[in-house]
This record gives sequence, structure tokens and C-alpha cells, in this order.
Amino acid sequence: MEFATVHSILTVILFVAFVAFVIWAYSKKRKSDFDEAANLVFDDEPESKKQHSKRESEHE
Repeated sequence: MEFATVHSILTVILFVAFVAFVIWAYSKKRKSDFDEAANLVFDDEPESKKQHSKRESEHE
């Protein structure tokens, strides 16, 4: 095979992979996972610390 043929095949494979990735990223099945990941920045305390601090404030 010539270099141009290999280059063309590789270009088509990478384009198909890109399209597949875009379809995967924007599918409705992934929306809840991405929403959860987007809100991780606001959840900086582990659950055990939140519950512990809540209990302390209730006892005061």
C-alpha cells in the first residue's frame, strides 16, 4: 500500500471515531452521568463529615 492510501484509511477511521464519540457524549443516556459529574465540584465534603457536623449543630 502506498502512503497516501494508508493516510486516507487512517483519516476515515479517525473521523468515524470522532463521530462515534460525539454521538456518545450527546446521547440522552449520558445526560444524568454528566450532570452528576458537573455537580461534583459543589460536593466537597464527604457524607460522613456532613452527617457529623449536622449532629453537632443539633446537639448545641
